Formats: sequence, structure tokens, C-alpha cells
Amino acid sequence: MTEPTKTPAGSMLLARKVNESLLQWAKSSAKLVVAVDGYTGIGKTTLLRNLAALNPDVLPVNRDDFLFSSAATQAKLAKATDRVAVFEREICDHQKLAAFITTYRQSNEPYHIDTYNEDTGEINVTKTFDFSKKIMVVEGIFMFHPELPLNKLWDKRIYLQGDIADIDKRRVEREKAKWGDDYFPETHPDSYFRAITVGLKNYIKQYKPEEIADVVFRV
Repeated sequence: MTEPTKTPAGSMLLARKVNESLLQWAKSSAKLVVAVDGYTGIGKTTLLRNLAALNPDVLPVNRDDFLFSSAATQAKLAKATDRVAVFEREICDHQKLAAFITTYRQSNEPYHIDTYNEDTGEINVTKTFDFSKKIMVVEGIFMFHPELPLNKLWDKRIYLQGDIADIDKRRVEREKAKWGDDYFPETHPDSYFRAITVGLKNYIKQYKPEEIADVVFRV
């Protein structure tokens, strides 16, 4: 694993640094599957979008497309004694994502799949992925969790590291601006983001994903 690299300010500059790693890794692989992990709100989705704009060989994928429906997650939460564990281990359809990646490695044909709808919580957004592209980059949380099947899917791992307190502050400000009077404070025990952030902090502390990664970028 390389030492953390402090990238210059600017999301596109970060994308260029990450793309250098992708180009190097892709030299020795017919198809490359790379995971990008990091705390929620650190900038993984922005990085993915910039990489796709920068490198035409990149196929961008969001792990959240493979979430179970909200109804399925709520049913799990209703039975759970530990809500945090549900968000950490059970809200992503790992089998569906594994089948997606396996097909990518074996085929160059367009791949059609129904994905998670963040507005309705249903699995009803049909997307088409270009499997002829050489580099698949999947961004999400808990990507290097050693007790989840996700961690076995990746050829290479990139971890984004930053100041969690600052990230939480910016994210809360965005959520308040987005939802206004309907904002659900994260101090509430039933808060979705509270369970996610508690789980992520436990994951970072216990499993040290920066030590599992092939390369770490500070943002």
C-alpha cells in the first residue's frame, strides 16, 4: 500500500491523480474492477463523475444502485436489535452486485439492470451499462469490509481519507438546505444517517480500510 497522498485542492485535480493510478493498473489487465471507498460525503460520487469525464475507458458505478428496496430494508430494521449492523451489512444486494461484476468480466455486451430509485425507494430505475469499457470503478461505503463479500470483488482498492468532523458538518448543512422544515436531525435514534455514520466510524476504527487499500488519497 502506498502512503496517503495529499492532493491539491479541487475535485478535478483529485480525479487526475486517481486516473494516473487507473492507467497504470490497466496496463496489466484486460478488464479492471476498482473500488473507491471513503466516509459518506467525502466526495466519492464527484470523483466518479469526474473520472468518467476524464477517461473514456472508465465505466462509473454507484454501489447505491444495488441497494435493496426501502420496504425490504425497513422489514430488516423492524426485526433487528442492532440498526447499525443492518446498515453496515444488509442493505446492499451483494449477490446482485457480484453477478453484475462477473458478467462485466466475461462480456462486452450492454448490460441492462433495474436499480434502486432514491426518490421512491423501489427497484424500478432501468439502467444500461457499457461493458465494453476497460475500467469499472465502483464507489460506495463499507467497500473493503473484510466480513462482506464485496471486498472479494475488487482488483484494486482506492480509499479517500479526510477530516470526518468537517465532512459531517458540510453534509448536515447540505441536508438541512435540501429538506428545510422536513429535515430529520441525525441526533434522533431513528435517523438514517445516524446509523450510517455510527457504522462507518466503527468500520474505520475496527478494520482500518486505509490499510487495506492499494492507494490512499487525502481530500
